[in-house]
Amino acid sequence: MPLPRPSLSVHDVTAYAESVFTPCGRDLVGIELEWPLHRPPGVETRPAHADLASFDGLRLGAGSRVTIEPGGQVELSTAPFPTAAGALSAAQADSDALFALLHRADLVPCTLAVDDRRRPQRILDKSRYGAMEEFFAGQGWAGAWMMNNTTSTQINLSHDAADPVGRWDLLHRLAPVLIAAFSNSPGVDVHGRRWACLRQAIWWSIDPGRTRPVRVAADPARAWADYALDAPVMFITGPDDTRVVPAPGLTFRDWLTHGHPAGWPTVDDLRSHLTTLFPPVRPRGWLELRVLDALPEWIRSVAVLAVATAVRDDARRELLRRLPDTGGLWLPAIRDGLADPALAGQAEIFFEVVTAHLDPATVGPELAARVAEFRARYVARRRCPGDDRPVPFDLRAPLLRTAGAA
Repeated sequence: MPLPRPSLSVHDVTAYAESVFTPCGRDLVGIELEWPLHRPPGVETRPAHADLASFDGLRLGAGSRVTIEPGGQVELSTAPFPTAAGALSAAQADSDALFALLHRADLVPCTLAVDDRRRPQRILDKSRYGAMEEFFAGQGWAGAWMMNNTTSTQINLSHDAADPVGRWDLLHRLAPVLIAAFSNSPGVDVHGRRWACLRQAIWWSIDPGRTRPVRVAADPARAWADYALDAPVMFITGPDDTRVVPAPGLTFRDWLTHGHPAGWPTVDDLRSHLTTLFPPVRPRGWLELRVLDALPEWIRSVAVLAVATAVRDDARRELLRRLPDTGGLWLPAIRDGLADPALAGQAEIFFEVVTAHLDPATVGPELAARVAEFRARYVARRRCPGDDRPVPFDLRAPLLRTAGAA
């Protein structure tokens, strides 16, 4: 809650940013998975909050935690594990258990990176999400779709104790390549524009000050601090968890410097502000890789295993040496996928290096075989998983259905 006088400085923000790049001392991998839910008989039937309340905060047998997203998507977050194989095993065991519980409750999860079956609609009545909805409503169509009708595969990686910023640099180099290679949401946005990765296009269409990549610089902590300071404030938390959405354009730096009628920001306000920033790679004491669509289980395992292998010392050094700067390839990756020649070539380099550094004895022959199958089926043919979809996603469809019903 804000204070009546200044208590926080730019130096404090920079110091906090430095703290989230501090290694934990262990090499760990975690996974977060999301699915949209519907109720039979029709896929257009969105469950109500009451249908999902018993699942929010649920802990499962392999250590995963279940939460509910604003539009009723169910999210499973594994515990951190020393290996990708361990995280994948826990994700599979706990998702199987979660699906069984959902089916008993007459709830059906689907592997859809973009839910184009129904209009975006928020079901969670929480002040945070109400403020977020209000903030995005003033910017256009994309915020509501992101909050309520998208799902992803997120990979969480600890910092390397020997090189705390090495993985940060590599993940920014890899992110456009991963978007292109693993895109699973071809489709058309509300303006009729076609994308290879519609989910990422939705994110790309939101407030760029909180969704575009952080500047890759010699000092990542300072770059993250600047990103946070220059991002617009989404809401200010007041008494009893109330939230005030400030006038458009108030950055955290402005709030820090000039204050606001609600008060001056505290370190708790800074922490809250950071949770409203969604860059493709987000530092939180570990690194969140946020660029992957929701994926079928076997492809998800390839993505997690490939990324976890890539950030290891020898593979990371080779990839940083062989892959060119990809800073100009974010939009081609989202729009064209592996149809873009530069991205297709870099995806082949990525899988060549990953395959060379993969140890089948450690990950197991089945997972190693999945990586080889993905490389042959998709990367070698300049295709991505979304190319297998018989019908692209179309954000105009639920709008037209609603208009027709009216």
